[in-house]
Amino acid sequence: MTEPQNRAGYSPAPASSTPATPAVAASNPSPSPNQGEASQVHQGELTPSNDRTPGQVVANCPTSDEVNVTYGSTVDRTGISDNAELVLRQICSRACIRAVTISSGSRSVESQARAMYENAQKLGAASQRTLYGHVADRVLDAYEQGISQHKDPAQIQADMAQQINAAGPGNISHHLSQGSAVSTFDVAPSSIAGDEAKARFVREVLADGRVQRFFQPPTDPGYHLEVTN
Repeated sequence: MTEPQNRAGYSPAPASSTPATPAVAASNPSPSPNQGEASQVHQGELTPSNDRTPGQVVANCPTSDEVNVTYGSTVDRTGISDNAELVLRQICSRACIRAVTISSGSRSVESQARAMYENAQKLGAASQRTLYGHVADRVLDAYEQGISQHKDPAQIQADMAQQINAAGPGNISHHLSQGSAVSTFDVAPSSIAGDEAKARFVREVLADGRVQRFFQPPTDPGYHLEVTN
């Protein structure tokens, strides 16, 4: 898989306690010192459509300390460092996102087999071959053979786990090889509301040099980040 290149992205206004300037003006038509030469508008009237006077919008983004990072109930967070979580908070702060959920962290061989099985069920085995590359071919061969032989899900996953061990767990996924240098985790796209917020999140991830690898839908079901500790 080709590692995506970092690039500059969205740069919101710094966090501020000042609310965004509303479209309906206050009763005092005098311009605010922060607005420069503001147009003359009156109480209860919208800004005229032909008004081209530059204005300023202040985005009330959270600080990194205010970003709420939660973990799914089954997530093993032992391999996710405090620094990696801070990087995620800072990314969210710059993207004006107040809360995200980490849906996956460290995985056992068995949980990796289960994740690959479930994704193959939802997205097809071909999608998993694209995501994991040729190193996972035998793992997905075991999946397809199990399906064709009408094996039960537990047996198919056991066969897949056997092939993961044979290939070397860390070669299949870095979720299986958390170390002191890098933290690997997934962020649930469902925890980021709206396409615009998702786009800002992706831009900020790609612009952050501390993120070594990043995959996103549709290549990966989640936002997969590998962050320098």
